[in-house]
Amino acid sequence: MRTILSLNNDWFFSTSPTSFAPPFAQDTHQMKPVCLPHTWNAEDGQGGGTYLRGCCVYSRVLCVPQGAGACVYLEFQGANSVCRAYLNDHFLGEHRGGYSTFRFDITDICTPGGEDQLTVFVDNSEFTDVNPLSGDFSIFGGLYRDVNLICVPQAHFDLLYYGTQGVLLSPQLEENGDARLSIETHLVGGSGSSVRYEILSSDGQIVASAETRGDSPDTVITIKDPALWDGLKGPMMYSCVARVTGLDGSYDEVSLPFGWRRFEIDPEKGFFLNGNSVPLRGVARHQDRQDCGNATTRQQLDEDMAILRELGANAVRLSHYQHPQYFYDLCDREGIVVWAEIPMLAMPDNESLLENACAQLTELILQNLHHPSVCFWGLQNEIAIAGECFAMYHNVEKLQSLAKKLDPTRLTTSSNLNSVKNNSPLNYITDVVAYNIYFGWYYGKMEEYADFLDKFHQDNPRVPIGVSEYGVDANPSFHADNPHVKDYSEEFQAIFHETVYPILNSRPFVWGTFVWNLFDFGSALRNEGGTKGRNCKGLVSYDRSLRKDAFYYYKAQWVKEPFVHINSRRYAQRAADSMTVRIYTNQPHVKLEVNGEFFAEQDSRTVFVFENVPLRSGENTVTAYAGDCTDTVTWTRVDAPNPDYTYIDPNPGFNVKNWFTSGSGEGNLFPEDRFSLMDSIGDLMSEPQAAELIETYLPQLKNNTLLKVAKMFSLFEILNHMSSSFDEDTVQELNKKLTELHKEKPGRRESSLLSI
Repeated sequence: MRTILSLNNDWFFSTSPTSFAPPFAQDTHQMKPVCLPHTWNAEDGQGGGTYLRGCCVYSRVLCVPQGAGACVYLEFQGANSVCRAYLNDHFLGEHRGGYSTFRFDITDICTPGGEDQLTVFVDNSEFTDVNPLSGDFSIFGGLYRDVNLICVPQAHFDLLYYGTQGVLLSPQLEENGDARLSIETHLVGGSGSSVRYEILSSDGQIVASAETRGDSPDTVITIKDPALWDGLKGPMMYSCVARVTGLDGSYDEVSLPFGWRRFEIDPEKGFFLNGNSVPLRGVARHQDRQDCGNATTRQQLDEDMAILRELGANAVRLSHYQHPQYFYDLCDREGIVVWAEIPMLAMPDNESLLENACAQLTELILQNLHHPSVCFWGLQNEIAIAGECFAMYHNVEKLQSLAKKLDPTRLTTSSNLNSVKNNSPLNYITDVVAYNIYFGWYYGKMEEYADFLDKFHQDNPRVPIGVSEYGVDANPSFHADNPHVKDYSEEFQAIFHETVYPILNSRPFVWGTFVWNLFDFGSALRNEGGTKGRNCKGLVSYDRSLRKDAFYYYKAQWVKEPFVHINSRRYAQRAADSMTVRIYTNQPHVKLEVNGEFFAEQDSRTVFVFENVPLRSGENTVTAYAGDCTDTVTWTRVDAPNPDYTYIDPNPGFNVKNWFTSGSGEGNLFPEDRFSLMDSIGDLMSEPQAAELIETYLPQLKNNTLLKVAKMFSLFEILNHMSSSFDEDTVQELNKKLTELHKEKPGRRESSLLSI
């Protein structure tokens, strides 16, 4: 019988290992006691600037119970990014990739009934052969998920088979409505053993069973008229209990949840689940949260799912890596369609990196094969940020072939930058594609989503198109009566989503839309909008305590349970005699009351706007009534605007328009035959004199990952993205020096001039 013992307690940790070679007698008196899950970047990984990326060490005494099992395994459910484990002085193995489950066999090394020293080195350095190379999120290091000791009998399911349970389930629906469950089983010590499978319904009743021999354990089980996993409508689940019994009568048993469903995407009509049109309206999610980084608990995962369900989304993109197994279980249970993906965020011509991507994809697919919620395998995200090349296409094709070999039943997808042209080969490799689009924030206008999507669909009518990211940053401390781009106000974020979502939702050919992001998340490279080390595009704050106004906009779109929400409640002090009150609700009628007196009422849908709401001196109480729901906000009229509500850009000169006021034209600032800020990072860094100037004037960029991956972007775009880190005078002087350098061949890439 299988025994699982938690090893989360009694660890010692140090950022400075005393030795990297045997013997590993770490001086625990110099180490910090910790419990798992643990990350050493809980603070610096979300504080902005540099954070600790290197090799750290965990150590503890391991006591394997006498007689616990014939075979003993160590299980790590996540160690970021490269893990090397030793028992006493014996090297157990290495795992390269920070997001999947892996195990080591310690049967012949451990001392049952005695004590062994377990030493684990974890390294979150920037490796050239481990994904992700970089990204707009912090690479939190550590043993940040559970570690277990698993004891099993001689005959058992193979726990070393790519981190799976040794049992792979492939549920499929036949054309006649019958349900097939193909079971692929991997055994250790299975000679002479027998294997029994039982299919249980959600109420625990056995609906089918099968028995096989250990030397040929694979089988197919068929049942008639199955209850279907049908998303939010009805996520009906089954479970498969597999038991292998050895010649000595001992047995090993595992239970895997699964479900039957059929899905497809029509290039004109979008996503279908079990024959019914189900437009996927979802969010993306990163796994970290404030004060604990990626070292989250089950309770916190439950809280995240509760917020997701409160929002009413029916899909989630689990960005940009494999998430905890428990969260896939939650998605199964709640009926949330899942886009699962690997951390392939850059794809240079690097065979070792491709091999690592293949390894992570294999683990992602095989470890999650049984989850009915998973409908998409994501193969890449924005890999063309440094430009496209033939090697890139070839490598994505390899990932595509591997995904189809491992699992032909699901769709593959990818996320492209808006700079990827409609006819790029990247749009024809995976089954479906999606784009990360930021019109109205990083470039262009919000209304351009319509033209972009329509043009893609016109050019590629048989290629299903989705929107994998869209959104804007919002700091709930900032507010505006007249919100505009890059003011980081809660109001601008709300208006952005009010504008963009109807564009997306009105196009049935868009198979899925995913707000970026459900939660704010850690990104050490960021310093903008008054917040360091954080991407603030979330609908919910990093600590999950605050729902921004835009959250309620989507709730009004997606949730049937009645509610009403008054916006801008944190804009508590108002220096005007009247204001505009904006309200979100899923009810058709709203009545507004001001200081206990009726003001006005409206019939509308989702968004209700009341103009010229009067404010008297001092406190004002405003109440909205929508059906049986009410919401009340108190605003205080003051004599002068509160400056704390307004974001002050520390370096406002990054609006190039301001540079033209001196009388200089763009041609003088950025001559075609000279280098300038408008040249690409790749071109500038390949010119020794230009690279030296950048290092001299902008030493902050020396170790910035953006310089390594964003070679196609102009230096101006990079600086605009990080404007709060640089002053205008320095940047203008750098541009002046760059323009003294002649180009061998005239020409530069056009910049989008993000802040114009």
